[in-house]
Amino acid sequence: YIEQYIEDKPYSPFPQLLYTERPDVVSANLLEGRAVLIINGTPFALIAPVSLFSLLQSPEDYYERFWLGTFVRSLRFIFLVVSLFFPSLYVAIISYHHELIPTFLMLSIASAREGVPFPAIIEALMMEIAFEALREAGIRLPKQVGSAVSIVGALVIGQAAVQAGIVSAPMIIVVSITGIASFLLPRYSFGLSIRLLRFPIILLAGSLGLIGIMIGFILIIIHLASLKSFGVPYL
Repeated sequence: YIEQYIEDKPYSPFPQLLYTERPDVVSANLLEGRAVLIINGTPFALIAPVSLFSLLQSPEDYYERFWLGTFVRSLRFIFLVVSLFFPSLYVAIISYHHELIPTFLMLSIASAREGVPFPAIIEALMMEIAFEALREAGIRLPKQVGSAVSIVGALVIGQAAVQAGIVSAPMIIVVSITGIASFLLPRYSFGLSIRLLRFPIILLAGSLGLIGIMIGFILIIIHLASLKSFGVPYL
C-alpha cells in the first residue's frame, strides 16, 4: 500500500521502488546514498530512488570483482532486449519481411510451418500465454514438484503441440529462448513488467511488422525518459 501511495507514477508498468529482504542490499544502498523505508509488520524494506540500472543489479554483484559483475550485468542488458523483442521480431519477419532471412533458413522454417493452421501472431500468443501459465503454476506448487512441473510440462506440451501440428518447432525454440532470457532479470517486479509489455509488442509486430516493433520501442523509451523515481530520472 505504501509503495503505491508514494510512487511518482503509480500507473507505470515499471517499478519505481526497490524492495528487498536482505540486510546487505539495504546497507549497500544506504552507502550509495539512497533512502530505505522499513515498515512494521512486513519483512520487506523499500529502497528509493531507483533507476533502470539498479533494477538490473543482482545482490550477488556486490560480492564479485567489478569486471565479473560488469560482464554479468552486460549479459542481463542483452537478454533484457531478447526477452522483450525476440518473439515479436520472429512474428514480424515470418509475417512481413521474408527477405531478411537467408534462403535455406527460410525453406527450413517454411517446411516446419507447413501444417500449422494458425498465423504466426496467434501461434506466438498461444505459446507465450502457455509458458507464463506454466511458470506461475511452478511457483505456486510445492518446491519439490514445482520445478519438475514447469520443466517437464513445458517439454511435454511443446513436443506434443509440434507433433500435433498446432505450433511449429521454430516457435517453440523462440519461446524457450525468450523464457530463459527473462529468468536472467534479477528483480521479480521488473521482470513482470517486461513480461507484460511483451504481449502488446507482439500485437504491434503482427499488425505492422518491423514498423510496429519500432513504434513500441520508441513509446517505451519515451515513457522511460519521462519516468522519475522520487525526482531522480529513471535512465
